[in-house]
Amino acid sequence: MKNTVLAWGVVVLLGGLVAMVFLLPAPVSEHSADTMAPTASEPTTPVSEEGVHIYSTAWGMTLAEDGSGFYNDLAALFLSGLDTPYNYDIRPYRRAKALFLRDNSSCLYPSNIELLQDGGEITYAESFIDTTGLLQVKVYIFSPRGTRPPASIADVSQKLVAYAMGSRIPFFLKEANADFIAVANESDKARMLLTGRVDMMTAAMPDAQFVFNALGQPLPAFDPSYELNDTQVRITCHNTPTTRAFIDAFNERATTVLESGELQAFFVKNILDPKLYTPIRSP
Repeated sequence: MKNTVLAWGVVVLLGGLVAMVFLLPAPVSEHSADTMAPTASEPTTPVSEEGVHIYSTAWGMTLAEDGSGFYNDLAALFLSGLDTPYNYDIRPYRRAKALFLRDNSSCLYPSNIELLQDGGEITYAESFIDTTGLLQVKVYIFSPRGTRPPASIADVSQKLVAYAMGSRIPFFLKEANADFIAVANESDKARMLLTGRVDMMTAAMPDAQFVFNALGQPLPAFDPSYELNDTQVRITCHNTPTTRAFIDAFNERATTVLESGELQAFFVKNILDPKLYTPIRSP
């Protein structure tokens, strides 16, 4: 009798384990994640089945996954009219960068080689190639309105600073005795400053202008003479024959956009001063 009870107990136990196995969720393969559509709606720019793959780093309202936002519109301005095929693929910020670094025939936007190298994301600059600049951007440190904004690295010491995940801020402020919080969404970063969760935040202009306008708040205090960086937004590609051909075509289109006044009109439409944001072209 005891043996019969024991046997039935084993059967019940094994049956329960089998049921648990079948009730567990099926694993999702990395490959299937790669092939999922990144957005619910079509990107701003046309998508080609062939050609250079451009991973675009979504991280908030200025570059949204639904194709809206200033940086998507800026890319559309330059990419429209290109004869060479391309695939403009908007992904979450970290995912886009990971896919770009893994795909040796792809491009990344917005980016530039210096940004990736200083951030420790690439080692050999000669393995990559940049387009001409689309936009001149300047990075500042912002503090709450009514406070004196930092004017030197000494003013950042002992402060808690929010910055954009993946940006070069810790590199720029490596001499400061400060604490840093990486934030994956630009609106969240702004709210952290507004609510006092951080002492300061870093942001590029014109990005900060768009974000605080959308939040219905005036721009926080910053010192225009204290720039952390003055650089250009570009499309960065792995250096291959295909991407070099794409960049040649892109740069030709960029010349047209700049010389025709299209870019200046785009800035005015977005209530930006063309003198501040038109990229400085090398002679």
